[in-house]
Amino acid sequence: MADGWDDGGGPDEKLVELFLDGKATENDVRAAILHSWRRCQEAGLTPGTVQARLLGDLDFDCGVVRAARPVFERLRTVVAGTSVSMFLGDASGVMFLRNEGEPALGRALDAVGAAPGFRFSEADMGTNAFGSALVERRICQVTGSEHFAEELRGFTGMAAPIRHPLSGRVDGVISVVGPNDTANAEMMILAQRSAAAVERRLFEMAAEHERALMEEFLRTPDGGVATAPMDLCRRDRLALEDAAVRLVAQGRAAVVKMALSDGRTATLVAQPIIGSTAIAVRASLSDGQETRPNGRG
Repeated sequence: MADGWDDGGGPDEKLVELFLDGKATENDVRAAILHSWRRCQEAGLTPGTVQARLLGDLDFDCGVVRAARPVFERLRTVVAGTSVSMFLGDASGVMFLRNEGEPALGRALDAVGAAPGFRFSEADMGTNAFGSALVERRICQVTGSEHFAEELRGFTGMAAPIRHPLSGRVDGVISVVGPNDTANAEMMILAQRSAAAVERRLFEMAAEHERALMEEFLRTPDGGVATAPMDLCRRDRLALEDAAVRLVAQGRAAVVKMALSDGRTATLVAQPIIGSTAIAVRASLSDGQETRPNGRG
């Protein structure tokens, strides 16, 4: 969508409708936005009928909300009275926290279901920064008529995904939204810095044994770094680390096999250390390479 602020103003009004009629191309709109519109089209969404879903039985004490609450409290007075509002959502696109700017903006957001308890995913609301950042797993900007839904085209949104610092998985998203005529680059900075602050809080909240495992996993006996064989891609390395964390948390002997993106198979073996409550985890690859992400439970 966007890695940096784009002040191009978005495409012309009704370009989504032209796209649905087969008359819009990448020459008319940013490629990432066009890809999102295609996902919306494939999901059967139409610009005039999308609607945020109000969900019940939500866990407002889940990890990402607990991590974000102090961050949002600290920024409440910063946002109050301004032309922007900010949101926290979980990995499924459910909104849990909102800091309001001007009251009129709050009422406008309520009218489109941009409020705690509603799901604002791309699958529900079409192309929007909050939901599309979760799909793209990266920073996202959606401006005015780039929104798939007609009712969102008066807004500009910036969003940054929240990645868990131990597993690397996307646990949620922070979005900053305002009217098109007052949108600016500061919105993206606020979204990015707020997401980073929540990620730091997630690390602080992590169970001590998980952090100890990660620190051990990242350190060889001579103090060097060797999390896994160096030819693994980042996604596979993070997956191995996350699996090792879970094995140590189980606190017992276990064997887990994982398919890697390059076609190889990783086997993780967890074994209790005799005379200790610690768990050692060893990973081996189908090509014979081996690493020892040792952890203590």
